[in-house]
Amino acid sequence: MLKKPIVLWGFMGSGKTTVGQILADRLGLPFTDTDRLIEKRVGKTIAEIFAQEGEPTFRRWERQVLEDVLRNGKGVIAVGGGAPADPENIHLLKSRAFNVYLHVAPDLLFERLSSVDDRPLLQSSSDRYSVILSLLQRRLPFYQTADLFLPCGRREPCDIADQIAVWVETLSDDDAIVTVPIDERSYPVVIGQDLFERAGFFFKAVRLHSPFAIVEDEAVSEPYGRVLEQSLSQMGKTFKRSVPCGEACKTPGWASVLWSWLASGRLGRDSTLVALGGGACGDLVTFLAGTFLRGIAFVQAPTTLLAMVDSAVGGKGAVDLPEGKNLVGVFHQPRLVLSHLSSLHSLPQRAFLSGLAEVVKYGIIADPDLLCYLSVEADAIFARSPIALKSIIARSVAIKSSFVSRDEKEESGLRMILNYGHTFGHALEAATGFALLHGEAVAIGMVAEAFLSWRLGLCERSVVDLLEEVVRSLDLPARLSDAAVPTPDLDTLLNYMSRDKKRKGGTLRMALINNIGNPLIYEEPITDKLIGDAWSYVLR
Repeated sequence: MLKKPIVLWGFMGSGKTTVGQILADRLGLPFTDTDRLIEKRVGKTIAEIFAQEGEPTFRRWERQVLEDVLRNGKGVIAVGGGAPADPENIHLLKSRAFNVYLHVAPDLLFERLSSVDDRPLLQSSSDRYSVILSLLQRRLPFYQTADLFLPCGRREPCDIADQIAVWVETLSDDDAIVTVPIDERSYPVVIGQDLFERAGFFFKAVRLHSPFAIVEDEAVSEPYGRVLEQSLSQMGKTFKRSVPCGEACKTPGWASVLWSWLASGRLGRDSTLVALGGGACGDLVTFLAGTFLRGIAFVQAPTTLLAMVDSAVGGKGAVDLPEGKNLVGVFHQPRLVLSHLSSLHSLPQRAFLSGLAEVVKYGIIADPDLLCYLSVEADAIFARSPIALKSIIARSVAIKSSFVSRDEKEESGLRMILNYGHTFGHALEAATGFALLHGEAVAIGMVAEAFLSWRLGLCERSVVDLLEEVVRSLDLPARLSDAAVPTPDLDTLLNYMSRDKKRKGGTLRMALINNIGNPLIYEEPITDKLIGDAWSYVLR
């Protein structure tokens, strides 16, 4: 059970005070409403403070009160709607509390707030809906950083409080939780030890229903498949089926076998699928969940580093065809991701290192500090320290979720940045008959695409050298000569690239870089000569 304070975030009218009081009673904890505490200390209403002393004075009082109540330790706290949008406040909240955002849609907020007269920020305009919408849009990026994003709608406050209580009773202070914020379909990614033993409680927290159908990578049946099945069996009917490891399971044939298996088990639309294993298994189950009965709920339970930091998050699922990888697929978001750190201790070293390639990718496209952390904490990461692993997984997931939430289905092109290294990497995987692991191919692909960025005049040559240095420092291949696989010919590689899903018309679009942390989508035609030069650089 969580020991830290539980803080409720949300826009005015989202029900924080009502839910907070019910939650505190449910958990036997004290309840504090920071707005009411400010009024008590100052001797004025919030409206009077705004009118007489201005918003900056109110924010100073708010920060002082927040520091005091967080210092007191356990309890349930409801904060004002603007509190998480203050940089100092959000640092306090993220470092000391478990934060829950109560999400209510603008239309319902307007309905609740249309006639109230004690909200200072709503008094200055006759168009109250526009003010609500504008304020909410400004605050939403901050709200979305809460540990738990809880869509509330017209649910009863006691129901919301009960759901939060299950989370509080299930999580430990050692767990990390990152929410992928996609409005009503937002979902939590939990990172911690012994999550599979607690799986039934997590399923209850996100309101999932049995029967539970587990599709497991055959390599993890023991002990993880057994542990997960035992945990879920306490919640309802549970059955499971093994599939081959790696890309061998991502075929239309296996999809057909599993569709029939699900149908024979009489799964309904309120049933739950579970993907237990590496990224390939997760891709397959995402595809199954998105297509069976036109879409059912599913959970990702990744057991490899690669899946935890990348493929288990974002809702992309597919099967392969002889003509190329991931050519038939869907977008279908999970309801929950359980990243069970204990499973990484038995992961083969080569597979573990493969996962680090995707972490490097996140550093390149979004966070130079993450690259620095990989270098500084390399020994702890190689030793598979839970603290170090939790840190790089949580940061990677947060970066990916920020792209996914803004471009879920790659309609604007923003999410394509997550494919940095993958245009060359996927072609290399296929051309070598998948002799390279995905992360190994992506590592080489990132170097190739950095080289191409340099040749196109987008970045300095030093960026290519730095990337090669980082990749090799993590025992990953920077060029094909670093890996013991046959070298494919250039025509084969170009042929696989010609089938890439990211083509638009006749032009191959790809994520390239201007600098570390500064990516772009390049949509101008690139000559075969330049692409060939990039291949030659990494094939030698």
